[in-house]
Amino acid sequence: EDLGRMVLQRRLSTIASKADAPFISADVGSQDLLHSAHVVLIWANSETDKWQAALTTIDQEQRRI
Repeated sequence: EDLGRMVLQRRLSTIASKADAPFISADVGSQDLLHSAHVVLIWANSETDKWQAALTTIDQEQRRI
């Protein structure tokens, strides 16, 4: 799981560093909630008009993992 998160983080960082990136930055993390659930979180910052492209790109990269 840790390796998968690191790979996804690296892919998202690489995309964000490009001039035509759909998002400014993105991060991946995980946490346990109340000893009953383990969740993986992906969040990103994008320009207001690029949120759909950012979401699509992140979804595609997540599925590639």
